[in-house]
Amino acid sequence: MQKIILFLLFSIVLNALQPNSKIYTQNFISSIFIYKDILYVSSDNGEVEIYNINSKKKLDSIKLDSISDYFGNKIEPKVFQTHTIDGKKLLILSQDSNGSSKISLYEDRKLVNLDINNADSIIKKAYFIDNDNILLGFLSNEIWLYNLKQNHIVWRVKPSEAVFSDLIINENEAISTTEGGIIYIIDLKNGKISKELEGANFDNVYMLDSKFNVILSAGRDKACGVYYKNSASFKRLETEFLSYAVALSKDSTLGAVSFNENNDILIFNTANLKKIVLLNGGDALPNSIIFIDNSNIVASFDSKSILFWKIN
Repeated sequence: MQKIILFLLFSIVLNALQPNSKIYTQNFISSIFIYKDILYVSSDNGEVEIYNINSKKKLDSIKLDSISDYFGNKIEPKVFQTHTIDGKKLLILSQDSNGSSKISLYEDRKLVNLDINNADSIIKKAYFIDNDNILLGFLSNEIWLYNLKQNHIVWRVKPSEAVFSDLIINENEAISTTEGGIIYIIDLKNGKISKELEGANFDNVYMLDSKFNVILSAGRDKACGVYYKNSASFKRLETEFLSYAVALSKDSTLGAVSFNENNDILIFNTANLKKIVLLNGGDALPNSIIFIDNSNIVASFDSKSILFWKIN
């Protein structure tokens, strides 16, 4: 009875919002990335689908070559992630034969596989820093700044022996985390760890996001951590289910976190953790959430659905 009363009180206080538009992709989604008004969709079927976020129309797609599984059978690779800083060069991180990973560069409608020297571990995250340098996060928990022109490692760092969880970039910093819940802030210029943050999550952190002074962490322990870098302080927002995905608005005033077993997404104020609205409509676990601006939010799920909401 007490749980029912609490649920009813929560439902009355917190508004729920249905999506105002949707995109249904051809393949199951791994993650999404937005550059200006272009939406890049990484899929589990060897394809990057490209859409316009305003018209919701499909513009193009990039098909990767088939790979071989452990038994020599041809399969379509899972695309994990895409990234671009200019809309011209697209970095694509995907599955390779025999369980390894590979990075491809797509430019002028040509796809070229990059040969990363000394990469003896699976690459989990990849970002452009500029046209010549990329940031790589490995399953071994090594993080590299790698120069593409000279084909060499500029710097490398291993924050800890714990298993790698996530890696993001924010301005001149790389921010990584592990299964232990500790967050490491790394200077992109030299690879030095400038700060360690901990306390909000006590278990594996699935995802990070950071804008300005704020870092969000999504944790296995049913908590979203809200860290304030300058003061090294934090707040802890409890969720009803494992929080798999988080996102920050561009001005860092709003946060989003996957909230419950219904695949809803909670929007909240990052300064005081006040709950603002619950975004409904997800048909599977959210795997990416992006604030287009402070009113418009898009999320993808472990399905073929991409949902758009407009909040006041």
